Amino acid sequence: ELILISHPEHVVERGGAYVWRLRDAALDRARRLGLTLHAVYGESRQPAVGRQLHRLLDAYPAATGLLINNEAAAAALPSVTYERGQRVPEDLSVIGRYSADFAATFSLPYSFVESAPDRLGSMAVRQLVRRVESASARKEPFVVRFISPELVSRGSTAPPRSP
Repeated sequence: ELILISHPEHVVERGGAYVWRLRDAALDRARRLGLTLHAVYGESRQPAVGRQLHRLLDAYPAATGLLINNEAAAAALPSVTYERGQRVPEDLSVIGRYSADFAATFSLPYSFVESAPDRLGSMAVRQLVRRVESASARKEPFVVRFISPELVSRGSTAPPRSP
């Protein structure tokens, strides 16, 4: 049993397609593997995000893993697991999706998929400049580009504990 904590719903509403793409892919993969995945929109500020993490872990005591696609939740999680006496990965596997800079800023000990904001920003600026400078480029259809995910392993995942 897993819990996916996404960005707040307003991020999706304003066009954060990466949130629903990850959510849909995780739900589909869990379904194909026969896993239970509780997908929730997370809070974006303390202390609400810390309280939400406690509520989720109380609501789903059989959960053996967290997939965190919410920086506020990732930053709050170390204190929440400490307060609960939970060890990562012995009691709970954790993997996040954020940047290496974010992980360093908050000294996060979790494995994560690099969100690559600098790389994505550079790609977007190049495309924008190309469209501004080239009349023919302005007539081309808009494109969606994906980057290959990069996993940074910090040893925060393990096989589920025995019941």
